[in-house]
Amino acid sequence: MRASLKDNSTDVHNSSAPTEFVPVSSPAHIAVVARLARDIWYEHYVPLIGRPRVDYMVSRFQTAPAIEAQIGDGYEYFLVARDGRHLGYLAVQEQHAERMFISKLYVTKEARGTGTGRACMEFIEQTARSRGLSRLWLTVSKRNPAVQAYERLGFRIAEPIVMDIGGGFVMDDFRMERDLN
Repeated sequence: MRASLKDNSTDVHNSSAPTEFVPVSSPAHIAVVARLARDIWYEHYVPLIGRPRVDYMVSRFQTAPAIEAQIGDGYEYFLVARDGRHLGYLAVQEQHAERMFISKLYVTKEARGTGTGRACMEFIEQTARSRGLSRLWLTVSKRNPAVQAYERLGFRIAEPIVMDIGGGFVMDDFRMERDLN
């Protein structure tokens, strides 16, 4: 299942090429996701949460073995591409009570502000609706500027979450949700 959405915004290549969502189904795909994760996390998250926490998060949750294990646990990963370039990745998990958990949605620095994130969210919404699901939810660091982007996309803060994630680190996030009805 390779899906694409026409994205009319100006992208990193100033083209009107569709954004593609490529299911991660091979060790080569998993390696690309792990590389993107490392690059995106170190570029974007070190200023927000510090290098020690990024080191921990990447080594625990964003390596090829961790991604492979998550896929085995029912998470669906997709590479986000346009014009043959990988611009990011996302992962979702269908859950009970007609919900879809957006576990990961990360785009490269060059793709931010170009409509790529919005295209990802449209793909996730279409996927959820096609499965009869009625709610999307995610967690996001309280300090991440993406909180405002998610609010512009119709998400609302449902509750704060503070959780020990091991390694001496605490996740200080918002749980955000959006009804699809």
